[in-house]
Amino acid sequence: MAALSEAFDLVATAETLEQRITHAASELSYIPGFAEEKAWLALALERARKARAALPEDTLARALRLPELEAMRAEHAKSLQNAAVDALEKLHGSITHAGGPRSPLLEALYYKLKIPALRKCDHEEFAAFWTDFQNRLGASYPKRMLANEEYQVVLPSLEGLRAAVATFLNIFDGAALTEEESERLRTDLEAAAGKLEIPFRQARLLAQAALAPMKELLDASGLVTKKKRKGEDEDTHVLLEQDAPDPDAPTAEEEAELASLHGD
Repeated sequence: MAALSEAFDLVATAETLEQRITHAASELSYIPGFAEEKAWLALALERARKARAALPEDTLARALRLPELEAMRAEHAKSLQNAAVDALEKLHGSITHAGGPRSPLLEALYYKLKIPALRKCDHEEFAAFWTDFQNRLGASYPKRMLANEEYQVVLPSLEGLRAAVATFLNIFDGAALTEEESERLRTDLEAAAGKLEIPFRQARLLAQAALAPMKELLDASGLVTKKKRKGEDEDTHVLLEQDAPDPDAPTAEEEAELASLHGD
């Protein structure tokens, strides 16, 4: 990759691509016919998932500690923060499923907890919340309840929450990286982007080809970059149509004449 930021963007966008193809495949499943197009979407999704599965899940979070990527940290941190809050809500749902909506465990863990505010607070406030929540988890009653058989279904959600919070807070680790650690992170990120680049392009182009007969669905999918042509009011899909020749552009002969006058 030409730049470290480009490598980061590619790895970050790969997850978004998988989500968009998944949504497009779901929408297309409701439309009769288009068997080949549905197969292409399935292949695109398989290609995207396989490529991402080969990468460590914490690739982006570790890379964000690099000083070169400081400008990207705030934007990506918001996504990780929302993922952590989503995991907190999922844990609430798991406890409700296991013990009912009036489970005392819900009150023990979520009493006076304002979840929406956690999506807007800074990382220091979030870290303070997490310290408090871990203290609640460590109290005797929650520990006893979570050890019961009926609450065993809750444990995967709890581990998912811990992992999501750790991923979010770790990018704010204030410990300075050694040059060796920095170089290893750069190498890992560039290697990850290199592994994703071709499968990513293949998956995107397969998905675009599958949705080409359905312009509205293609427009809504977010799978195609769009631009406006000179003199047009509507957007044109870059990869699906060729730009019309500009009538005001110099011809090859005129360019040659200009080049000779410019001394090129």
